[in-house]
Amino acid sequence: MVQNIKSVLIGMTEEGIDEPSSALAYGLSLAQQSGAHATIQAASLKVVMGNTFVSNVATGLVAAHNRRLKQLAQDVAERARGDAAAAGVAASVETPQLGYGQLVELFVAQARVHDIAVLDAEVATVNADRGLIEALLFESGRPVIVVPPGVETFKHDRVLIAWDASVRATRAVNDAMGILKSAASVEVLAIGSEKELAHEIPGAELAPHLARHGVHVDVKNLVVSPDGVAETLREQAGLIGADLIVMGAFNHSRIREWVLGGVTESLLEDCKVPLLMSY
Repeated sequence: MVQNIKSVLIGMTEEGIDEPSSALAYGLSLAQQSGAHATIQAASLKVVMGNTFVSNVATGLVAAHNRRLKQLAQDVAERARGDAAAAGVAASVETPQLGYGQLVELFVAQARVHDIAVLDAEVATVNADRGLIEALLFESGRPVIVVPPGVETFKHDRVLIAWDASVRATRAVNDAMGILKSAASVEVLAIGSEKELAHEIPGAELAPHLARHGVHVDVKNLVVSPDGVAETLREQAGLIGADLIVMGAFNHSRIREWVLGGVTESLLEDCKVPLLMSY
């Protein structure tokens, strides 16, 4: 059982686009394995008309659109209640319909009173879900797990830590400690140029700390590939069959080549492994 996780926030936003959510099943699986309570936010975005001179026809169309989104979110909520009951997970389900700004504020406030938040990955950088991911990372003070499409079961047998000895990476490791302690194997990965890795091995300093917590840990240093750090991380995650990547988000590393802002964006756009990120 995963320790130290007692409340899981699962966030889904209904925008009228037929996109299946992996976050719900994954979040319920995490809650089940942790013995945690799940709060499921099946939210819908409310379109608000700001022009008082808009015609009655346009107003009616917007109202109909909002009603449709609300109903879709309520349908998701009903399925979520059934899924939670089937999994034996104690859950509360809410279906707020708010404008984008209010919706973000609600999710951030909720995340602050939960141990971890689970959201769907979003490829598009200009998107409500992407904005939600960034808002929770920057403003909630809590870790976020971003789940790629098709991953519906929480697994943590093999965990990969993307380590650059930064504040944010440190925070991510601490936030993930309960998961790391129950993992079968954890690899600490440092990436840099040959010259940089010859002078320092950041992961070697983290390994004894993790070992004292009972984590089964190995350290690996890789020279960054020509395709960049994100691709090196993806390749290594695939090689070891990683179930989860733990990393700091939107940070600049001490290692010059590792500009994690770009790495974070790249992984959010394309990564088959769930990302546990902290800021």
